[in-house]
Amino acid sequence: MVVGSVLGYAGLGFLTRCYALGLQKRNIFDNLGGHAMVMTAFGGLGYYFHGLEGRQEELIAKKKEQILQNRQRISDAAAAASSQE
Repeated sequence: MVVGSVLGYAGLGFLTRCYALGLQKRNIFDNLGGHAMVMTAFGGLGYYFHGLEGRQEELIAKKKEQILQNRQRISDAAAAASSQE
């Protein structure tokens, strides 16, 4: 899955570079080093975004567990208060 993200973003970087050179009416295959740099940068972004998604899912799961514990604690307190009356 990581490979797919990295390669997808690297492909997007390649297409972006080709589009920019096309707008400038320059030869697309003139400087291949520029393509490699852009693809590396976009691939790095893909790797970062893939890790970011995992970290966000982990934070959401922790927060959900916290919310469920708070709800249980509140309902237990309400039940205890109603039984004392």
